[in-house]
Amino acid sequence: MAGAEPIFPRIASSRTTRLSNWVTLVENRVVASPHDEGAIYHSIDTMDYVSVLALTADLRIPLVRQFRPAVRRVTLEFPGGMRDGDEAPEASAIRELAEEAGLAVPSIQPLVTFIPESGRMGNRMWTFFARDAAPIPDWRPETGVEHMMVGVAELFAHALDGSFDHAPHLAMLGMAVIRGWLPRPA
Repeated sequence: MAGAEPIFPRIASSRTTRLSNWVTLVENRVVASPHDEGAIYHSIDTMDYVSVLALTADLRIPLVRQFRPAVRRVTLEFPGGMRDGDEAPEASAIRELAEEAGLAVPSIQPLVTFIPESGRMGNRMWTFFARDAAPIPDWRPETGVEHMMVGVAELFAHALDGSFDHAPHLAMLGMAVIRGWLPRPA
């Protein structure tokens, strides 16, 4: 429509600064009305990443412990990582499960895809659920990543006591329960 008023709020200008292969700083000037000069907002663009909640035949769940410099401590999480280039999210999830937990799965199904932190990050997180995860023969652990297997009740206990506290992974856990793919412990 010619002569139509611009829609507000809107991004009036944007500038990016590449900080590394993994991170780009984004500066947006957002205007709220035709007479507004705008305010500057910063965010981080990073690669999309994947994570997988897997179950073994005996209902054990792989978790990984690793040092996370951003929070300056060791965290407890589901296996996952960044997508390699144009790698399909499903393939990334299967690869990460193998690399971090030494497990192979016959198939994988999408759990939920979401924006992990819409206020500060411009990426997506692809999450998956897999059954019948089985050990890979002669698997060698990834450096800096310790894997462990827990039961469903133990996973819920870690979530409740705060030792499993990565928000997107808590969302994955909740979605698996909502979908009925992971039983609540008795």
